Amino acid sequence: MSFSEDNEGSDCVQPFIALQNCIKENPAAFSKEILEEEEKDEEAEKSNLQVTKNIFLLKSLDELFQKGREAVDFPALQELMQKTGFDMDDVVRKYIRYTLNEKQFNPDVVVDLIHLRKASMLEDNEVAEILNEISRRIVREKGPIVMDLSGFTEQGFKRKLAVQTLFGKIMYLSELPEFCSRDGSLVVKEIFGVTDEDADSLRSRTLSEAGDIESLERMVEDSDEHGTPSSS
Repeated sequence: MSFSEDNEGSDCVQPFIALQNCIKENPAAFSKEILEEEEKDEEAEKSNLQVTKNIFLLKSLDELFQKGREAVDFPALQELMQKTGFDMDDVVRKYIRYTLNEKQFNPDVVVDLIHLRKASMLEDNEVAEILNEISRRIVREKGPIVMDLSGFTEQGFKRKLAVQTLFGKIMYLSELPEFCSRDGSLVVKEIFGVTDEDADSLRSRTLSEAGDIESLERMVEDSDEHGTPSSS
């Protein structure tokens, strides 16, 4: 676009002339700015797509569990993988993280997660790495375990309390032989930065919050011996 000399004095034209001159003086820089804006737009689109796929995955798994645990099998998980583009470890990790954050940690929920783990047919070391990765993400987002919560603001107190709660749930799952064998690849305590004594304290709190532990143990044993119970 070019402008005549008669138009150069017009206030409304001056910005266009300035832009033209800027492009002429440094076209590479201008092209870089355009590319950066396009990259930002692409990143936003990818982020929105990722959120949409996450919601679809979690909603689909919830709906399958509502039909009965037998509906959550390997072919059903493979279908979700194809529709979302996620790997099996992504499917399991995302649903575990969602469950730990959003659902009450009770016997039914624990048995659901055990069933999902079995249906995925992942190896024990892969499940251990899923728990490790969930732990890393929690620590990156909320920080490590802090046992003494005095002196925190209300917001900081809630955040650190949430970290303690999530750690207790992950530790409980990691110690269920039906869920994950304990080998050297599981480093949840190290990631959260807790001592054995603190881990025992947080584990006990999680068990008390889980409710009917005897019922949970019976359900876990039944699922291990006879296949997972059909109701969620």
